[in-house]
Amino acid sequence: MIYKYNVSCSNTISKVWTPTAIDCYKIGCRCSQCNLYKIYFHNNHAKCMMKQTVIELVRNLGKPDIN
Repeated sequence: MIYKYNVSCSNTISKVWTPTAIDCYKIGCRCSQCNLYKIYFHNNHAKCMMKQTVIELVRNLGKPDIN
């Protein structure tokens, strides 16, 4: 299977769904709707890696339990 994002997160990042990763998943990884993106990355040269992390979490752990 070919994935759009071919990334491999560190072992510590891809072991559990964090609240921030779940929030990102809920909004469909759209940075325009993310408060953290607006605060930390909007006017910064650094790039948010949460979308790639969420994709890796779905690959390794499946979808999060949103309840």
